[in-house]
Amino acid sequence: MNKSSGKDRKDSMLPTLLRLGEYARDHWLKIAGVMVAVFISTGLGLVPPWLIRYGIDNMIMEEDLEGLWIIAVAMVGTALLKGVFDFIKSYVSEFIAQSIIHDIRVKLYEHLNKLSFSFYDESRTGDLMARITTDTDTLHRFLSRVSSFVSENILTIVGIMIIMLFWDYRLGLLYIMILPLMIFGMYMYSSRVRPMFRKVRKRFAKLTEMVQENFVGMEVIKLFGREERQKKRFDKQNQEYVDINIKASKVSARWMPYVHFLVGLSTALVVWYGGRLVIEGRISLGMMAGFLSYIAMLTRPVRQTGMMINLSSQAAAATERIFDVLDMSPEVKDSPDAQEIPLVEGKVEYRDVSFSYEQGKKVLKDINIEVDPGETVAVVGPTGSGKSTLLHLLPRFYDADEGKILIDGHDIKHVTIDSLRRQVGIVLQHTFLFGASIRENISYGRPDASMEEIIRCAKIAQIHDFIESLPLGYETPIGERGVDLSGGQKQRLAMARVLLTDPALLILDEPTSSVDVETEDRMEEAMKSVIEDRTTFVIAHRLWTVQNADKILLLKDGEIVERGDHDELLEEKDGFYRKIYSQVLKREDEDRGDAT
Repeated sequence: MNKSSGKDRKDSMLPTLLRLGEYARDHWLKIAGVMVAVFISTGLGLVPPWLIRYGIDNMIMEEDLEGLWIIAVAMVGTALLKGVFDFIKSYVSEFIAQSIIHDIRVKLYEHLNKLSFSFYDESRTGDLMARITTDTDTLHRFLSRVSSFVSENILTIVGIMIIMLFWDYRLGLLYIMILPLMIFGMYMYSSRVRPMFRKVRKRFAKLTEMVQENFVGMEVIKLFGREERQKKRFDKQNQEYVDINIKASKVSARWMPYVHFLVGLSTALVVWYGGRLVIEGRISLGMMAGFLSYIAMLTRPVRQTGMMINLSSQAAAATERIFDVLDMSPEVKDSPDAQEIPLVEGKVEYRDVSFSYEQGKKVLKDINIEVDPGETVAVVGPTGSGKSTLLHLLPRFYDADEGKILIDGHDIKHVTIDSLRRQVGIVLQHTFLFGASIRENISYGRPDASMEEIIRCAKIAQIHDFIESLPLGYETPIGERGVDLSGGQKQRLAMARVLLTDPALLILDEPTSSVDVETEDRMEEAMKSVIEDRTTFVIAHRLWTVQNADKILLLKDGEIVERGDHDELLEEKDGFYRKIYSQVLKREDEDRGDAT
């Protein structure tokens, strides 16, 4: 995986905002409309102090009762008109934010689907869930609220400053003297709260990971009676999340007293100095009242600055986590010259193939295999010998570090991944099923398959009779991850799902390990028709799969130490295969015979 450095973004929000701007390009017309609404709404918000000044100086001081009605109506009309533009601003801002977040979620989901198996080997499900849900929700709050608030508050502060200077430069300068204190406070607050919210996001991700892990592993937790232990672990993670939130809140809580101090200081200065000017007759009482109204108006944008910094800091931390994933490049991807592989006959070659998950620790070493079309190859070996890894290289779940793999003479690194995987079917030992109907699960690889085709594959996989016995038949929902089915039923459904795609190459990763003896007897006969004229690789678990194979590969410590058919390998008196056969495979076969 190639990651861009998240540290580069942590020093400034500018790179983050620029990247977000790429998603806003398609909405520039709506954004322009929001800015116009913000500008008009802010301008209307600055009108009431003008009306107050004019009303006091020209109506109240002149005892003009009719004029007071005009001022009152003008203030109500201004408020109503401002409300209209506030609605436009809020509604369109939310529309834009939702559209941008939709695009980011889709891109993030698509990118996650493109990342290699190695990424998921290192990642935790809970953390990925947090990035695609809560992190994008945090970013949404920033886009829908902060983006318009920032422009509105800046316009308000600047507008008030200009009006004050225009009315009386002396009082205006008093206001300007407060700005450095305001800017300094914002800087200090932002520099302290932003790192805290990064920690909050990380702690939340860990909490989500643990909850997800507990739900998935609930059966094991209950089996070993470890509920109390898991509760303590959850309490610890939850308390750490609470503690970091409290620390962040402590930093945030310091902002409001600082805001009230600045507003109080501004008001005191205006009352002290402005009052003297009124008494001396250098400014009117209405102007003094207007100044105080503008000072009071400053409370909202300055107070909201704390909220905006909070949301901005949370959004920055969330966006960094989102972009960290988007910046990851899949290790396995199409080469620039990749072509679609044509319909293959099934000749497979491994030439001097080596592979390692970690640098310097080879899992496979100098593997050489040649398989003719239609042959069945059984892969045998002790746990950890590299059997599954060997076969996972064929559909490019991982790429070999050295050597090459060819199908019908085509180097698989120079064909498109999609076209390659369409021709390779895999039945894994650990089966995953979706929380949908049985029919939808079987037809997952071919949604357009007819019911007759689905039933045919279900019969081959020896699952049709069971499905027909259910009240809803093929429309029966199977529950999340297939929890309503036994292990053997899940594997047979997975077998039917793969068979429906009619792959030229078939990989069976211990496909009958969870199948009962009676079903295995039926599947043994069915599998003969499944693998006929199809190149098949089987990670051997049962004796019959080994005996019927055209070739047997014995792996030990990532190397092929023996190869041949069943009879040839048994002739080697001191051979490793003969030892495995006598100690493991033969015993399993005898146990199977006793069970029947």
